[in-house]
Order: sequence, then structure tokens, then C-alpha cells
Amino acid sequence: MRISRATFDRAMASAPSEVERIQYVGALLGKATNSEPIIVGGSAIYLLAPSLEPSLDVDIITDRSSAPNVVESWGFVRRNGRVWRREDLRLDIDLLREFRGSRKRSLLVETPHGAVRVACPEDMIVKRLAELKHWPTTPAWRRRIGEQVTVLLGEYGGSLDEEYLTIRARREEVEDLLADFRKNS
Repeated sequence: MRISRATFDRAMASAPSEVERIQYVGALLGKATNSEPIIVGGSAIYLLAPSLEPSLDVDIITDRSSAPNVVESWGFVRRNGRVWRREDLRLDIDLLREFRGSRKRSLLVETPHGAVRVACPEDMIVKRLAELKHWPTTPAWRRRIGEQVTVLLGEYGGSLDEEYLTIRARREEVEDLLADFRKNS
């Protein structure tokens, strides 16, 4: 389905908060690409725990064959490989291809512009722990990631699927970090 730039702009202007704006981007992109995108990364963490600092971009798993043409028609300009920017909206969209989490466990969010999926807390906890353990990061980024993990464990601790979380942590080799964060929370 074609979503015009004017329709996209009206949706962005109507978003009552940054949470809804991120959700609207995903829903509209899903409609325009006839796909079911999943919001991941810092965007998903912010949607799961809005008390945290918002992400600087919308990280989204989508059909990368048609999505670049769609976001370009909405006035976004390619910044680098997969990141597109609209200066006037102060909005970046990062079009990602691979999702190592569970689409089935992702959360379905209904918006006035359609539905969008958001990665589940378990997947985001493990993703951030893997970044801490396996990626070179700055001390400031490590603190931010640590805060995100702590908040997600605190807010979702009682409702997490422990079996799935353990399997994912084992697969990413971060069981030790998960245990440390739980001990210190």
C-alpha cells in the first residue's frame, strides 16, 4: 500500500509522544512495504521502558528490498548504508535485516496507523548483555547499556519467560552477565 509523504508527515505531527512516534513509523513502514516490521534495539527498549532515555533512531527489522524506496519517498536521505535521516523531523530510521530474537514472542502494538511488532524484553536484555560482553564500547555506552538491562529486569522481572531468557543467554554466551545483573539488582 502506498503511504504518501503527506500522510506520513500528518502521522508524525499527530503523535502525542516519542513512544507513539516510534510506533507510528513502524506501523506505516509495515503498511507501505506490506510486511510486519519489528522495532528492535534502543527504540524497542525505550518502548518497553519509557523512563529510559529515548533512542536517537528507530531501529527496525523490515523488508530491505522495498523499505529504502519508501523512506526516500517520505523525504528521508540516506546517511550511510542502512540509516536514513529527516532533518526537519530530527528522525533517523535504521533499516536492519537480521533479527536474532523471536518474532513469535515479539509484542504486537496496535496504533491508529496499523500494528507494529516490538522485540520482547527477553530478547532486548540478551542483546544488550551480548553488546557488553562481545562488542568494544565506551565507558559511557557501557553505563547506558547496564542501566537499560537493570531497568528491563526490574520492570519485567516477574513476567519474563525464564526458560526462553536462559536459552537465549546461553546461545549468546552471556549467562554469567545475566547472573551478575540479577545478583546486583
